[in-house]
Amino acid sequence: MRTVPPLVVAFAVALTACSTCPLTPLAVDGHELDAALVTCDLDAVAKLHVPRAVLRSNPQVSSDPAFVAAIARSGSQGRLGSDGVRAALYALHAGEKPLGLYGLQAASMADADRLEGALREIWNHNAELGRARVHRQGDVLIVVWHDGVSSACWQAVNASLAERLARSSG
Repeated sequence: MRTVPPLVVAFAVALTACSTCPLTPLAVDGHELDAALVTCDLDAVAKLHVPRAVLRSNPQVSSDPAFVAAIARSGSQGRLGSDGVRAALYALHAGEKPLGLYGLQAASMADADRLEGALREIWNHNAELGRARVHRQGDVLIVVWHDGVSSACWQAVNASLAERLARSSG
């Protein structure tokens, strides 16, 4: 009988976990959220928000612990770790200005409640300015933010995210 190396098994488990991850339907190119958006290349992402070492693509969904920790940290402006987070999503798109997504799939509904409270508090100021919004559907939390896209683009992106979240949970 042939033995499969542990690293291959771990990779297969992580890949399988994310293939059914509710964040996966949100990992789309920018134009799928709004025609005015394009998806940024990895070098642009790494310069702005997430260490290049944890990025394989943009957008990216993964349950890799280093990626989850990096996204939890970035998505919470450095205030949260990866405790209670099963998988994460990161995407950076650009229209007139950048627009990004931080997604977290909580390990439990209690973790989702805790993370939601923290994310809403962290992003409250930007939400009041119309520059960020926290979406939640079940155990999935998405922070969408922008640095100056048009109102029409912002509305389209949030509507698309809400629809995609509803479809992925039901």
